[in-house]
Amino acid sequence: MTRSEADALLALRLGIDRAGRTPIATQIAEQLTSRIASGVLVAGNRLPSTSDVADHLEVNVHTVRAAYAQLAADGVIAMQRGSRALVLGFDANAARTSRTGIPTFTIGVMVPHFSDYYAEFLQAVAQSAEVEGWLPIICQTRQYEAGTVARYVDQMASRGVDGLIALHFETPDDAETTAALAMAADHLPLVFVDSAPLEFGHQIMVDRVAGALEATKHLLDHGHRRVAFISTPIGWSSRSQLRQGYLQALEEAGLEPDVELEIAAGDMSLDAGAKAASSLMLLDNPPEAIFCAGDILALGALQHLQDMRVSVPEDVSVMGYGELPFSSLAGPPLSSSRLPARELGELAVANLRDAIDGRSRTHIAPIQTSLVARRSCGCR
Repeated sequence: MTRSEADALLALRLGIDRAGRTPIATQIAEQLTSRIASGVLVAGNRLPSTSDVADHLEVNVHTVRAAYAQLAADGVIAMQRGSRALVLGFDANAARTSRTGIPTFTIGVMVPHFSDYYAEFLQAVAQSAEVEGWLPIICQTRQYEAGTVARYVDQMASRGVDGLIALHFETPDDAETTAALAMAADHLPLVFVDSAPLEFGHQIMVDRVAGALEATKHLLDHGHRRVAFISTPIGWSSRSQLRQGYLQALEEAGLEPDVELEIAAGDMSLDAGAKAASSLMLLDNPPEAIFCAGDILALGALQHLQDMRVSVPEDVSVMGYGELPFSSLAGPPLSSSRLPARELGELAVANLRDAIDGRSRTHIAPIQTSLVARRSCGCR
């Protein structure tokens, strides 16, 4: 074995449990399957020779050959006489089929990123999963980036998870990510929570239209007539839904919409909220109030207004959406629409249990938000 081959073998970090009940050949096969599913080994790579793996793990070479035979039977590698086994790639559907009827009591939970915004939801999922006897595996998807989603789906399938929960998938026009999730739904129960409407999987929807309508009407009830809207990024499903509620509130108040008062955030960040607020305040006729499609945007807007010495709410009122745990600590405390995170987490686990049990897609009435009025909108 050359130095580079030895380094490659060490990088696989293979190990065995000699005292365990799982046959050693199966342990080796499962570890290599996991490394292929994670992308550490990709199609076209060569596995270490059976003799090198046997020497490294201090096991009989026939044990390693048995492991490789399992991988070949699963279609993960191809055995070639006279050369090392060739990696073919991971087939999540085949992996699921081979494990049908064998529960692992683990579930996957995908979120766009890790933040305080998702803490209460994840806590509710973990507690509800504990009641079911499930172990949740939490995956941060980098805002549902296609390659990350595909890799996580493969990794979780390689571990035989019983089902998946996906929170806040917002970009159905991203064909690659949607295709990866659709493939996952073909062979795993999949529950979407507060996500874009899709033709596959189970859906738990939040009534974003009603939430935006209530928030905008509240600002109008304070006497404001020029109410601006900072939306989520272009292409996100929440943008059109929240905008619908915003426009409906204007219509019900007898006001014509002003395109100058609508601006899409570049991303969901403090900086994006500040930039959007800056653009609005540079208008010849700036807004009297701003409804933001996320507390993170609203907090960025608040900071910019303070930097510009614009008084909130005396000069401009600000309203967020999807209350963050620390929004009440802002200066002034931020008004917002609160998502029932705990209820959503509990519903997600309950619906996943039904899906795992083979029950058909059930219709759940959209979950309502609740307005939390604080100082930033003019309430005392």
